[in-house]
Amino acid sequence: MFECITERFDLDPARTLMVGDRLETDILFGHRCGLTTVLTLTGVSQLEEAQAYMASGQPDLVPDYYVDSIADLIAGLED
Repeated sequence: MFECITERFDLDPARTLMVGDRLETDILFGHRCGLTTVLTLTGVSQLEEAQAYMASGQPDLVPDYYVDSIADLIAGLED
């Protein structure tokens, strides 16, 4: 799926963020596609879950970054 998107829109995975609220779907997908991942904590998954995945040796389920809300991400991109 992501290959189709990158070809159609000429995206560079190294310059693309996968933002999501679920570790087991959004963050995993991002890592498998070579994207930088951001977990927003206003959704389903919580930071404690990511920490548990890291402790159990499952780094593909751990985001590169996290934000309390999507508004925080937008503010950070503007800086």
